Amino acid sequence: MVNHDRRSKLLDSYENAAVIVSGIDAADLGQPTPCRKYDVAGLVDHIVEAGHRAAALGRGQAPPPGDDSPHVELSDAPGQLRHAAEDAAQAWSDDSRLSSKFTMPWGEEYTGATLVDMYLAELAAHAWDLARATGQIDELDPSVAVTALEGARAMIKPEYRNMVEPGSPFGEEVPPPPGADDWERLAAFMGRDPRAPLGQ
Repeated sequence: MVNHDRRSKLLDSYENAAVIVSGIDAADLGQPTPCRKYDVAGLVDHIVEAGHRAAALGRGQAPPPGDDSPHVELSDAPGQLRHAAEDAAQAWSDDSRLSSKFTMPWGEEYTGATLVDMYLAELAAHAWDLARATGQIDELDPSVAVTALEGARAMIKPEYRNMVEPGSPFGEEVPPPPGADDWERLAAFMGRDPRAPLGQ
């Protein structure tokens, strides 16, 4: 029995990411992001790939191993995210998907509900990364942050943080700064210092 269903907010997280990506200037593509493995260009590629992976999982297709993301032209990226959202909405529309079991390339088995949480948290955290890197924090949808943090708390077990590799969507939890908003609390839970200078 699945006791949570965050599919609608997963779909909102695609649109949240598309809005941020559509506001990126080509001059910013080489800028660092809070996700240290990626500059802005690399993270745009990665977030689009994550969106397609989440949709494929809903169809029962395991994502390929590794973390290589095909290059996406900046002008195409928002449309690809919105297209992936349409695919995800259809792929995850059957309620039975939430209790189905999926085996990931690294051998872990998850329920569909956990994968929804995983990709909601990933898409939201990386949208925040891009917004932080390109001066678009005010464009983020605050309702996505609240539910993404709920999903992240449900999905990320403490032992997972010991297995983290560079470029993972989450790292060691950081205490949120005083007066942190919902997005900063999500970023801190996912291992970012929300107010640290970029590139350090």
